[in-house]
Amino acid sequence: MDLNLYAVFIEIMRHGSVSKAAEALALTQPATSNALSRLRAQMGDPLFVRTRNGMLPTHFAEKILPKIERSMEVLQSLPVDKEVALPAIGSIDRHFKIVMSDLEETLFLPELIEQMAIEAPRATIEVRQFQRVGLQESLEKSRVDFILAHLAVVIKNVVSRNLTRQDFVCVTRAGHPLLDYGLSLETYTSLGHILVAPDLGGRRGVIDERLKQMGEKRTVVCSVPHFLSGCALAAQSSHLLTVPRLLGEKVAKNFDLDLHELPFTMPGFTIGLHWHQTRDSDPEHASFRNFVMAAIG
Repeated sequence: MDLNLYAVFIEIMRHGSVSKAAEALALTQPATSNALSRLRAQMGDPLFVRTRNGMLPTHFAEKILPKIERSMEVLQSLPVDKEVALPAIGSIDRHFKIVMSDLEETLFLPELIEQMAIEAPRATIEVRQFQRVGLQESLEKSRVDFILAHLAVVIKNVVSRNLTRQDFVCVTRAGHPLLDYGLSLETYTSLGHILVAPDLGGRRGVIDERLKQMGEKRTVVCSVPHFLSGCALAAQSSHLLTVPRLLGEKVAKNFDLDLHELPFTMPGFTIGLHWHQTRDSDPEHASFRNFVMAAIG
């Protein structure tokens, strides 16, 4: 049933005239007549009989009028584009589950926890490890509330807000003996590399794909799932590690690392906050995600 036809039916019942119904609905008379024809076909009844005194309803039309009027009242009472006042972040007493890798943990979690203590003391969070497999189902079944990460794959029915754009740098142990004159492409491809593969593992990543496009390749001597362990390995070896710039800048002093610009162009990536569409109109969820974006954006 096309619900738009209900309005045509009610106006013809009210005015006893197709032309007056068209005027009330701001429609043309042919459009209103066409709607009546479609309604007759769907209902399997003439609904109205044309007479000198106008369009007279059939017994069936009179019988269904109360039901159609009630249906229209229900539809008109539904909130449409109505803004809902979000609860104050300090009043939210709720546990939120956030998926992120140790990259986002290192970059954002300390500031988020600090701001929560000040502004959202009643809210709590639980960090879940980023694993691509099962992520769609976890969102759909509300096992997690948010993903704070770079999503390299499309997840259906997800709302996303970009937080930061990152490029890459190379980090090495401080005073690396082979880098006195800087990091050339030849040096970059000749030395061993630590690869961080936080989700699927393996010995190839986006850097390897870029080098392949250039007709170059590198040797990955060790692949690890965590960025911080990768930084520790680079600090205690002669191997190179390529990481997001913000991470390199944040941990360089702690791990005694030097930062080097990559000797080739490398596209960056975006880290964003993501959630399922079914949670989009949840007031507490909306209030907390606004807080998260303000705290770490």
